[in-house]
Amino acid sequence: MAQHQNRRVILKERATGLPKPELFETVEDDAPSPGPGEVLINNVYVSADPGMKGWISVARNYASVETGTTMKAFSVGVVVESNHPDVREGQVVAANTGWAEYVVADPESPTFRTVNPDDAPISTALGILGINGFTAYCGLLEVGQPKPGDTVVVSTAAGAVGSAVGQIAKIKGCRTVGIAGGPEKTALCTEVFGFDAAIDYKATDDMDAALRASCPDGVDVYYDNVGGTTLDILLGQINLHGRVVICGTAATESWIPQPAGLRPERNLLVNRIRMEGFLTFDFVKQYPQAHTDLLQWLKDGKLAYREDIAEGLETAPAGLAGLYAGTNKGRQLIRVRPDPFV
Repeated sequence: MAQHQNRRVILKERATGLPKPELFETVEDDAPSPGPGEVLINNVYVSADPGMKGWISVARNYASVETGTTMKAFSVGVVVESNHPDVREGQVVAANTGWAEYVVADPESPTFRTVNPDDAPISTALGILGINGFTAYCGLLEVGQPKPGDTVVVSTAAGAVGSAVGQIAKIKGCRTVGIAGGPEKTALCTEVFGFDAAIDYKATDDMDAALRASCPDGVDVYYDNVGGTTLDILLGQINLHGRVVICGTAATESWIPQPAGLRPERNLLVNRIRMEGFLTFDFVKQYPQAHTDLLQWLKDGKLAYREDIAEGLETAPAGLAGLYAGTNKGRQLIRVRPDPFV
């Protein structure tokens, strides 16, 4: 097999706060060669994810990227060389690989899966029919365990995960309230993603009062993507035996030193609240069922999604930084090369 020239984005320096483009560098070299049982993928799209802040931070985290190595990322692309009996050249696959044109992947990895380009645009394999959809589905249904009639509040509700959470909650018969930043995003929540109400935290001086007005019967499930002050406020409004799903902590810029905040134990005790953090990878076995349900809901017109696609691998660091400034308008993806299925 002819050697391919490769471009990839490496991490130069670990972050002490929010990710900045200057922490990364684009390099060119030869593409890797797949070993026994491995495949070589020519990526079409790669992702920029809020969780990457933790991956590159100097603070302790569940996953990390070493300096001098390719930035980890979710990707979807086409197999151009296969040493695995169950994967053929030309297949579209999604995997946890990195910001690179060519990547080697192990098909035995639990996050590796084939993608049918006839189902939906292949970019959705990184969004509503991929890691975002799975995170929303598993976090809400497995951890949050909503019941019909529950009030479900979601932070970053216009984002790729939050918007899916709200729509799944509606499908399950819940009342949904979204928290987002700015009139455009709150309008998306109610007009596109079907939330019953949305709160613009940037235009609200009293979040406690705004939440009480939007949730007159209290909150049964809070799906939290931000933590910080918003979580502090919500804990005072969670109903008896309510559930708090901890998916992200985007509101905290740095965890060194450890920030101080509200003591949650009194609210947890009095209302017997269950607050649980999770990683989507905890539920890999549920991914096939999640994909089946999400695809059907998408085909039935019950799920909407938005994508914000930047052009060119070199734009990935800026795309990541933009997540924390709120400049993205949907799932942040980077198109590495022209999509052959469009």
